[in-house]
Amino acid sequence: MHKRTITICLMALVLFSCTSTNKVQGDRNDIAVPTGKFDFTDTIPKITIKDTSLAFPQIFEGGFMKGTKVAQFGTEITFDKIALGNLKVSSGQIIATDPVMLSNAIAFSEIFPIGEFPVELAMANINANKDQRVAYARVKFSDEPIRKWEFALLPEQTPIPLKSKEIYGYGVDAGLGLFVDQAAKNSLDTLLDKNWNNMFSEKFEDYLNYSFQNQNAFFFSTGFGDGFYATYIGRDSSGKICQLLTDFNIVLWRNVAE
Repeated sequence: MHKRTITICLMALVLFSCTSTNKVQGDRNDIAVPTGKFDFTDTIPKITIKDTSLAFPQIFEGGFMKGTKVAQFGTEITFDKIALGNLKVSSGQIIATDPVMLSNAIAFSEIFPIGEFPVELAMANINANKDQRVAYARVKFSDEPIRKWEFALLPEQTPIPLKSKEIYGYGVDAGLGLFVDQAAKNSLDTLLDKNWNNMFSEKFEDYLNYSFQNQNAFFFSTGFGDGFYATYIGRDSSGKICQLLTDFNIVLWRNVAE
């Protein structure tokens, strides 16, 4: 993971690029839309969520809830939730990265609960061009209310504010992200080298639950494709971990007041 600067102009360009940069979804027909149809001065999203008690940024959980709406760049975004299955966490260490970079990836410094935990996607339905993209991917460890979100850190990274001008995250060049347990990393890396074309054929769309050697990993498309994406930890009132979530920059929540 690295630390990079986010700018509003770059986010706007990524959010409504006319064609996808995802390199693996060969059977998906993206709709080209003239940029003139979008209002690029509208950089502060108007977020409507029924549960007003959610911790900031509310859209992290709101994106998985029915009825959530976002008005941004002159269009409306609604959300659907997709349950992918359970991630097997045997070591308590989890990696989030682009699968192309897996061999060099390291786990977050936090130790997560051991067991099997649901992985879910929040799908953003973008009304203006009738498109659907992965907005958030999460591992859910607990149903307890989240009271605080913070960056998921690698060893030797220091905490920074949620709305810092710089973020921690991972770069994506394959249009894909993943969650996998540290104990399964090496075996998965070998399998990817041998089976990439079979795993990510033209039939791949938004996600894959891949099982191997009594382990598994979850792959998912990353918003509008290649970019730089941050992962966060949600904690309950006692500080226990509730969720691990990667944000694919669909909603510009950093521009919203806390």
